Amino acid sequence: MRKKNALVIGIANRESISAGIAEELHRNGYRIVATYLNEKALRHVREVTDALGVEDDALLPFEVGNKEQLDGLVAYLRGRGMRLDVILHGIAYASEIRKELHEVSWKSFRDSTRISAFSLVEITRRMLDADLLNPGCSILTLSYIGSHLAVEGYNMMGPVKSILEALVRGLASELGGKGIRVNALSPGPVMTRAASGIGGFSDLINHVRSATPLDRTATLEDIGNIAYEVITNPSINGGSYVVDCGSSVLVRVGREPDVP
Repeated sequence: MRKKNALVIGIANRESISAGIAEELHRNGYRIVATYLNEKALRHVREVTDALGVEDDALLPFEVGNKEQLDGLVAYLRGRGMRLDVILHGIAYASEIRKELHEVSWKSFRDSTRISAFSLVEITRRMLDADLLNPGCSILTLSYIGSHLAVEGYNMMGPVKSILEALVRGLASELGGKGIRVNALSPGPVMTRAASGIGGFSDLINHVRSATPLDRTATLEDIGNIAYEVITNPSINGGSYVVDCGSSVLVRVGREPDVP
């Protein structure tokens, strides 16, 4: 069988959700092409990609808005005769995440939307224009329950993730006729580097852990497993799929004390 190719955008370090998904893809035989944000991030990204057998020339710089770097991804794929079976879009940014929503500037909101949401459209369009997507290609991005619920501390990222999910639905509708599927995963809280910038995030994780039917939060392995199902199941398209151990379906108001 032909070895399948996955472009993974968004690995920051070993705790990244994108890293967990990339590991699952690698375990199932996918060849990984990965990106890193800048030289400062490169060492941390390599800790992940080295373990996945990613060669140095398959680890490429990419920052949203940098046309030359996006063209560099295209040139790399063309130069090796590679077409993509998977695009994992795992990038997000918010410069004013610690400000309450009513305090956020338009510039900050605009930049966050460009990087965290609209970049999905830009990357997809560039790969389509270059004819680098195989029939059956699956595009996957990462959302969060804050897209439709007000989560304390998530602030401006809630509306941005709502925009991202709307883009997923629109792209899924437009590209389905080309055999290309577009979906989002919505994991529960995971202590990633990006999440560490959210005020009170440790408290949020502790609260969610105590409020789930399973008494735990989703692991990177859990998320990788469901990501692989969404990526490979040809009937899944246009949705945002929750992997949160049930925290979004349960409100606990208290427990009876343990009886000795």
